[in-house]
Amino acid sequence: MLASCISAEFIKMRRAPVWAAFAALPAVSALIGSANYVANLDLLTPGWENLWTQHTLFICYFFLPALIGAGASYLWRLEHMGSNWNELMVAPVPARDVFVAKLAVLALLDLVALAAMTAFFVASGIVLHVPGAFPVASFAEQVVLGWIGSLAICGIQLVVSMLVRNFAVPVGVGLGGGILGIMAAMGGLGYVFPYALMQSGMNSNALVVLDAPHIAQIAVLSVVYVACSVAFASAWLRTRDVVAAK
Repeated sequence: MLASCISAEFIKMRRAPVWAAFAALPAVSALIGSANYVANLDLLTPGWENLWTQHTLFICYFFLPALIGAGASYLWRLEHMGSNWNELMVAPVPARDVFVAKLAVLALLDLVALAAMTAFFVASGIVLHVPGAFPVASFAEQVVLGWIGSLAICGIQLVVSMLVRNFAVPVGVGLGGGILGIMAAMGGLGYVFPYALMQSGMNSNALVVLDAPHIAQIAVLSVVYVACSVAFASAWLRTRDVVAAK
């Protein structure tokens, strides 16, 4: 049943413009990050690591959390239209599968954005003639760990979008969460706060230490946040009453 739900979500999203947004918006972040890197070369040591901190600073704190919020709202848009909630409530589909299917699509959208970010980062480094060898292994690890950490944001944003019909509110929650993530990371809570896990995993702005215990903590807590989101959404969907269409 879960596979069928995932397939149905992908069919609904096949030609959705949100795919283009997740692929293109990282270019804006890359331009800002590159400009910031060039403008601060008197303070930064030229190199791939410092270019990385400038690129991930904007994508992790501002762009991607808000973009995930928009994607989550888009995934629930049909359910919030007309009497579609009623049809979902009486459908012979487990509530958990409905939510997990949307989570799978949003996680893939998130991965598209991170892949685009990585491509723009490499291209920017080539254009800017960044010195030194490109550390493929360390950056690949940080991208993967950042994606794992971002799954916590995906789960929470899907819950918000499920509960709130307004499209702008989840986007605002995502943006606000990203800003709070900066404060959490600066306050030593980058390994705990859900909106800071992606930032910590990607070592954005070099605010954390990515040793083995902290890597494990980021991965485990992300799974915990996702599990809590799935559990809450499943319980809410199972107990939601069928209401008259407005």
